[in-house]
Amino acid sequence: MLDDLEELLSRLTDAQKQLVLLSAKAKAFPDNNTLKKIATLALNISAVEAVITDTVNQKARMTRAND
Repeated sequence: MLDDLEELLSRLTDAQKQLVLLSAKAKAFPDNNTLKKIATLALNISAVEAVITDTVNQKARMTRAND
């Protein structure tokens, strides 16, 4: 599960990075659609990071409980 989440996080951050780099190369202000995609990716990245943190913390709690 954690591997799947990390792979998803990588794909999302790569997609966001590509959009930002393409916008920078265009030397013009990005259109609204591009800005919305970048913002939506940022929200999804945050959500996946939160799930990863929760998963890691839950595993740590379970490990301590079993000790």
